[in-house]
Amino acid sequence: CHSVWVAMTVAPFAIFGQSVAVKDGNVFYTVRDGRTLQITSSGLDSDPHLSRDHQRVVFVRRTPSLKIDTGVGDTSENELWIASTSGRQPPRRVLVGHAGGFKTDHNLVLAGFFSPQFSPDGNRIYFGADTWATSASFRMLDLASGRVRFLYAGLGLEVLQTGQYAGHIIALKIVPSMMAARIFRYWLVDP
Repeated sequence: CHSVWVAMTVAPFAIFGQSVAVKDGNVFYTVRDGRTLQITSSGLDSDPHLSRDHQRVVFVRRTPSLKIDTGVGDTSENELWIASTSGRQPPRRVLVGHAGGFKTDHNLVLAGFFSPQFSPDGNRIYFGADTWATSASFRMLDLASGRVRFLYAGLGLEVLQTGQYAGHIIALKIVPSMMAARIFRYWLVDP
């Protein structure tokens, strides 16, 4: 048995992929050629997610002057924003949180946003919100109508971007149990 090493020449831009990151509360976009573009400058941004076509980024903006009570305390992560990765248009706010109750009805608290993700077609944003002390609420924002829909109570979400189940959600949910222990299960949820 022996090893064979193959020397390859790789163009410098080939080692970089398009990605988004946060530094000092600002969103940065790394272009395929390795250049980094600053997308926001508020110093209040976190949790960026790149759209499948790499044209937009969704992120959470902190609202120091707007704190909302949730089941885990007051939070200031209360806005969702979208920005173009080209930097040609200014970022725009697409959702503002609000106070509310803790029953899953039209008055459910909407605050403490995290993990926003675009649907593969870019028409919806799925995200988590701090709601209860024992779990979060996961929601879907329809960008055309501005309507927010409650999906489930749970602990996590991942939107599949490609493959047979593109657009489906992998949901980490708590399953009620007759025993004292909590059971956690992953579910495949349709869009």
